[in-house]
Amino acid sequence: MTPTTLMFTAHERKVLDFMAQGLDVQGLVRQGLYPSERAVWRGVTELGGALSGGEIVRWSRIVHLAVIHNVVTVRRTKSVILPEFQLDLLRALAAGLRLAEYADKSDDMILMEVKELLVLLCSRLSASGPANAVYRGHQAGLLTPDDPLRVTFGKGVSAWAAS
Repeated sequence: MTPTTLMFTAHERKVLDFMAQGLDVQGLVRQGLYPSERAVWRGVTELGGALSGGEIVRWSRIVHLAVIHNVVTVRRTKSVILPEFQLDLLRALAAGLRLAEYADKSDDMILMEVKELLVLLCSRLSASGPANAVYRGHQAGLLTPDDPLRVTFGKGVSAWAAS
């Protein structure tokens, strides 16, 4: 994906930055960025649409797109080496896949195992959740703007790539 210049207000940039830092719906309300949880959902959905060309996308995908479009600044940290199965899940999160989708497309994993894999991934990256894991993946150099996000679903052969 080639980075493009998108225009966002200071408020929208702050929201995206806080999302990358791992704040959830309640956290965005507590920070005073939105008056209610409903307003958060509406606002974040609009931000996701602006970043994705009109699609409804998950928070982890929004963070990935915000980084790619240089809306959220990534401060590089020390490199992290992940086992291939954790890196594969990280790519899936950046692509916006739900954990259930990942499990369904995997021949060998059930949803509970994918959830456990997410816990391991977040622990390894010191992330608070999927969106924060994607941001930390960018910080560690595991995800890059030109990464095609090939997801193998544990099969070792590319089965799907995000556009």
